[in-house]
Amino acid sequence: MPHRPAPSRAVADAGPSASTTRAVGAASAVALAVVLAGCSTAGPATPARASDASSTLALAESAEYTTLNPLEQPLGITGKMYDGLVRVGADGVLEPGLASAMPSPDADLTTWRVTLREDVTFSDGSVFDAQDVVAAYTAVRDPGYGSPLAADYAMVESVTAQDPTTVVFELSYPYAGLAARLTLGVPAAEALGTSVADSSLVSQPVGTGPYDVAEWRRGDSLTLEARDDWWGGTAQVTTIHLVFVPDETARAQRVRSGEVDGAQLSPLTAGSLDGTGGIEVVTNPSADFRAISLPTTLPFFADSRVRVALNLATDRDAMVEGVLQGNGVAVSTPFTPAQGDAFAPDAAFEHDPDAAAALLDDAGWRPGPDGVRAKDGVPLAFDLMYFADDTLRRDVAQAFASDMSQIGVDVRLEGVDRPQAVTGMRDKAFVLGGGDMPYDPDAQVYRVLHSAFAAYDPDDAYSNPSMYADREVDALLDDARREQDTGARDRLYRELQDRLVADPPMVTVFALEHTYVARGLDAWDGIVPVVEPHEHGVAWGPWWNVQEWTAR
Repeated sequence: MPHRPAPSRAVADAGPSASTTRAVGAASAVALAVVLAGCSTAGPATPARASDASSTLALAESAEYTTLNPLEQPLGITGKMYDGLVRVGADGVLEPGLASAMPSPDADLTTWRVTLREDVTFSDGSVFDAQDVVAAYTAVRDPGYGSPLAADYAMVESVTAQDPTTVVFELSYPYAGLAARLTLGVPAAEALGTSVADSSLVSQPVGTGPYDVAEWRRGDSLTLEARDDWWGGTAQVTTIHLVFVPDETARAQRVRSGEVDGAQLSPLTAGSLDGTGGIEVVTNPSADFRAISLPTTLPFFADSRVRVALNLATDRDAMVEGVLQGNGVAVSTPFTPAQGDAFAPDAAFEHDPDAAAALLDDAGWRPGPDGVRAKDGVPLAFDLMYFADDTLRRDVAQAFASDMSQIGVDVRLEGVDRPQAVTGMRDKAFVLGGGDMPYDPDAQVYRVLHSAFAAYDPDDAYSNPSMYADREVDALLDDARREQDTGARDRLYRELQDRLVADPPMVTVFALEHTYVARGLDAWDGIVPVVEPHEHGVAWGPWWNVQEWTAR
């Protein structure tokens, strides 16, 4: 979600689309072209003609952005205004961005050299060079700057400009996944400010990306205009108008009425619009997973037998078919097929409520007169929070609670807002969304699992939300991020997943495809599939590379 207060790390790819959806693919590229009268959302969108030189795209976003500073909010909407040294390409493959070629490491992965593109300018007209890169990576690592991403760059010891077009990263230990970390958007050094709190980048981006902010009406809309001096060329979709519509039903209605041309919706809601008035459902595979945190501050979750039992009692396949309408894949750990050979498909829990009940019996949790299990007078009962405005998480919470009731576990559901979730994370379970940076296994799971993040931190409550600590897991995570051989690294991650099944930190239920609705998907070329992170606003979907579309 574009407004999350602090990133947590994880990823998930998804299975094939349901019959009611159309997967975005190279062989069947989709496209969207619309022209509105100005930037108003008061009237219906008018389809653009393929011969039009430019167009305006109107989309409904699920929530207003809290910041446009790329050192606070990576990927997502900031990707329209900023470029990273490395960027996410088709099918989620990393490729050069502001770098002229992929970063080059030395033999032991501790020195990484990056050669920069020349003739790149910022939106304020200033020239991009190596000093801007040094400033960005110095700020993101500086505790005083206050970036929530600081821990992701702990391995970086120094960043220096060898010359105006060459940057050298020196690491304190070998780190194979650095390329994924170099997707960070790079602002003009002069605009960084002294902290995220005082930086003008919160609302006034100064980046090298294809779009710039034309107008931000707080609480209502954000309008982006294409730059005519972007290094990648001038976008033919010249205006993107985003309206903020938190309620999913309202977003669906705006698409149905023609007021906007697309939105991200849950699979159930999206499917109800498919084929209505030219509306089509589009899916992208994602690195996004859903899980139930099991905070170890609750004594019964300190017992791994209880955590294993809850995993065995969870019917993941039923959730994929029911909640996702088939648009996803069941997974039992934060790893997903997006991690390629690092993913261990056999590291999974079968749905076995009888085995779950037997395990709880063995642990001393016996059914009481009301059917709820108890031990020493303490009921096996806990609160499960979900975002009240997120229908997908609500449905996951309800399905999980139903599964748990079958084995005598009482799960009390609680719809909350973002501040309430952060406050309650310490001693309440939560429907977690993960996969913010899925393009390397380390970025996928380290902050979710490592005990370095086990202490509850209200400023970073989404990292290791179960407050989980396992020495074997820590060792495997640390060894894998330092491993130079790709095959050996993959084996370490597969071993890690076996350990996560033996000692699960949470109940991971599925990785999902992200579903979007749009109309008029026939006027542009250049739309290609991408593996999406947890972020699933309209900066992604079929519009993730809108700056590269060309009119048919």
